[in-house]
Amino acid sequence: MPATPDPRASPSAAEAGRALAEALHWLMPFHYFYEKAGLALPDFRFLEGEEVPYPYRSLLVHSNDMTPTLAAFHHSRLSLEVHEHELSGDFLMRLVTLHAASDGKPVEYGAIAIQLGGFPPEAAAEVAAGKKPLGALLGEYAIEHRGSPSAFFSVPADARIAAALGQSPGETLYGRCNQLLGADGMVFADIVEILPRSDESESWVADSVGARS
Repeated sequence: MPATPDPRASPSAAEAGRALAEALHWLMPFHYFYEKAGLALPDFRFLEGEEVPYPYRSLLVHSNDMTPTLAAFHHSRLSLEVHEHELSGDFLMRLVTLHAASDGKPVEYGAIAIQLGGFPPEAAAEVAAGKKPLGALLGEYAIEHRGSPSAFFSVPADARIAAALGQSPGETLYGRCNQLLGADGMVFADIVEILPRSDESESWVADSVGARS
C-alpha cells in the first residue's frame, strides 16, 4: 500500500486507515499535485531518523533549513524551478525543483504549501513570485522560524521524480516531510523534500551539518 508508515506491521483495517490518513497529511502538498494530475503516489515508506542511511541522514535528519544545508553541501547557491503553483488568497502551493546555480544540477524535488499572511508584504510578494527558494528569502528578510521534521521516508523514483532529479526510474531515494514554524509557534509551511542519490562521503556531510547545528 502506498504511503504506509510501517511495512513490517500487520495493522487492522482501522489502524491502516488511520496510518494512511496520517501519511497523506504529512505528504499533503505533494499528494495535492499528484491527485491533480490523476497520478497515484509512489510507494513512500516512512522511516525513523536513524534508519535513513548516510549521507542522506546528515542532509535530512535535523531541524535546519534545507536551502542553506544543500547550498553548503553542493558548494553553490541554489536556484528555484517552479513546475506548478496554486495561489488562493494568502495560501500558496507549488511543485518545485532546486538546482545548484553553479552547474544547474538538480539537488531537491518536492512540494510546499505556504501561508503568506504572516510575512511582511514585500517578502510575501517575493515568495509568491517564485524566483528564489523560500529558505533564501527567510534569511534575506530575517524572518524568525524553526524547522520541525514530521517524518522521514524512502521512495522509489517514479517517472516524474526521476525526470526532475535526473535519476533512473525505480531508484530508491530519501526525503522528509517538514514544517516551518514562526516565532509564535504556528506552522506557516508544510514541505515534502526528496533528494537525488549522492556519492559524497558520510564524514564530510556529518561534519558540515554538525558544525551548523
